[in-house]
Amino acid sequence: MTTDDSENVVRFENVGLRYGLGPEVLQDVTFSLPAGSFHFLVGDSGAGKSSLLKLIYLALKPSRGLISLFGRDIATTPRRELPAMRRRVGVVFQEFRLLNHLSAFDNVALPLRVAGVRKSDIQKHVVELLSWVGLKDHLDARPPTLSGGQQQRVSIARAVISRPKLLLADEPTGNVDDRMAMRLLHLFEELNKLGTTVIIATHNSHLVEKMGFPKMHLDEGWLEIVGADTDRASVPPASEPGPGGGLLDDGDDDGTRPDLEKLF
Repeated sequence: MTTDDSENVVRFENVGLRYGLGPEVLQDVTFSLPAGSFHFLVGDSGAGKSSLLKLIYLALKPSRGLISLFGRDIATTPRRELPAMRRRVGVVFQEFRLLNHLSAFDNVALPLRVAGVRKSDIQKHVVELLSWVGLKDHLDARPPTLSGGQQQRVSIARAVISRPKLLLADEPTGNVDDRMAMRLLHLFEELNKLGTTVIIATHNSHLVEKMGFPKMHLDEGWLEIVGADTDRASVPPASEPGPGGGLLDDGDDDGTRPDLEKLF
């Protein structure tokens, strides 16, 4: 059975996870995320946030319980069909996982090339998106020559360039200041408005409270979902200055918003 927009994108039922013979790092986790939802995943270091994300993008198998992705039970989905399922998920890794032998442009273009997008469209969309995240002067730079914050922005651009049905981001603002963090969160919010389900793991409580989206709170392996603030403040548009007078520290802001509706 395939999913439609009215079904849950992610569903966990009594999921437990342990590494080896150790104690469970996730215990009886049960939740459902409808298509088009936006959640922050919060909790102390070691609470299990990265482990939960790995279960969702199929990098780990649960020790027990049921996981469904796009309306399909992972345990009964044929192995040959899992790669296609994974391609519907965009992931921003905490450790970036960029290909060091490729330029920033080629790292971001990779998902579009795999999907068979026309070369002219790839050129347009990749340049647009990298410019919007403040890297228009670093298109040809390879990851080892970029700072941690710059590598993080390349990783984010790669994850969102193909408009995935589900976006998972593990500490995507951990290496940038609050002004750039808000700009990146605006990108995630725009993607969400186009229908992408978004989960962002973060320690930045200030940004979480400012955005006001529901929180998935992990505490020693136990999960609780806290509802949205009805007075949620939207992220400032790209054309509005941040608290320091500008959204980018390096002067790369051209005042435009990425045209996500035209991206593949």
